[in-house]
Amino acid sequence: MGDEWPTDLARPTLLVTCPRGWEAEARQELRGLLPGAEVRSLFIPGNIIATLEGNLADALRALAGAETLTIARVTPVRLRMEIGPEREWPAKMAGAARHLPPPDLRRSFKVACNRRGKHDFSTRDIVPALADALVTAAGPPVDLENPEQVLSVEIFQDLAFMGLNPVERLLHRRLRRMRRWAPGERPISRAELKLREAIKRFELSLPPDGRALDLGAAPGGWTRVLAEHMAQVVAVDPGELDERVLALPNVTHLRGRTEDLRPEEIGRFDAITNDMNLEPTESAALMVALASLLRPGGLAVMTVKFVTRHRGRHVREAIEVLETAWEDIRVGRMPHNAKETTAVMRRRA
Repeated sequence: MGDEWPTDLARPTLLVTCPRGWEAEARQELRGLLPGAEVRSLFIPGNIIATLEGNLADALRALAGAETLTIARVTPVRLRMEIGPEREWPAKMAGAARHLPPPDLRRSFKVACNRRGKHDFSTRDIVPALADALVTAAGPPVDLENPEQVLSVEIFQDLAFMGLNPVERLLHRRLRRMRRWAPGERPISRAELKLREAIKRFELSLPPDGRALDLGAAPGGWTRVLAEHMAQVVAVDPGELDERVLALPNVTHLRGRTEDLRPEEIGRFDAITNDMNLEPTESAALMVALASLLRPGGLAVMTVKFVTRHRGRHVREAIEVLETAWEDIRVGRMPHNAKETTAVMRRRA
C-alpha cells in the first residue's frame, strides 16, 4: 500500500447512476442543477461522477427538489482507491474504510456494496469485512433492513469509492426515462450510430442492389447498417459477430484478418467500410491496397483514429496516403465519433 492510498477526495463528490444509453442526458441534467460541477461518465455505462464546486448539502437539496428524467441514484462518496481482483482486497478495503469519519455510534448502520466487474472475491466477502472494521462493542447497532446510516461501497472493476452517509443523503429517484431504445432497436454497438450519422451527414447513396465489404466488422454494427441498404454484405473480422447480425440473410461473415483477404475469391464491391482500430496511416494504406476491390467510382467510408492529441496531423497524414488511390475525400466530426474523424471517399475512375 503506497502513501497515496486511499485518496481522500478533496471536493464533495457524487456517484450518479442513470439508464444505460442516457449518459449524455444525465450529464446535462447534472450540470444544470449543479453549477460549476465537473461531470463526467465513468468507463462502465450508466455511471457518472460529479465533483462539486459548492456545498454538498446544497447540491443534494437541489437534486432532491428537481424533476429529473434520467438520474436514478445519487451517492456521496469520500474515498477513492485503486484495487485489484485478488481475494485479499476486501481486507485492504476494510483498512481503507477506517480513513472515513467514524459512524455515529447511536444510529443504526449497514454496509451496502455495488460491485461491477470480475473479481476473485464477492460482495459477500466485502460487506462483513467492512462492517467488522467499523462496528465495535460500543456500536453502532447493525440494522440490515432500515439503517439510519450506510457505508456505501461502489466498485468499478479496479476502482472503488466509499462514502459513509446518513440515509437522508442517499437519493433514489423515480426514473422518467427507462429505455433509450425500444425492444429490438438497441444498436449492436455505439459504432453503429457513427455510420448512420455519416450516411446522413454526407448524404451517402448506397446502391440497393450492390455489395458491401465491411472491414473489422465485429461485433457487426456497421454490417447491420449496410445490410439495411444493400443486397449483400461481406463482413471481415476474426472476432464473432452479434447473433442479430449473423441472422441477417444478406450477411456473410469471413472469419479472418483483413490483411489475409484474397481478392480473387471475394469478387468486386460497390462500397467498402473500415472502422478498424489502426494507426491512421496504416489504416489508410490498407484502404489503398484494397481499392482495386471496388468498382470505379465506388464509395468508401473510413474512420481516422486519433492515437495522440495531434488530431489535425493524423487527418492530414491519412489523407496524403488515401489520395494515391481515392478522390473526392471529405472528412467530418460527428457526435458519436468525438475521438476520431470520419472520412468518405470514392475510388479513382
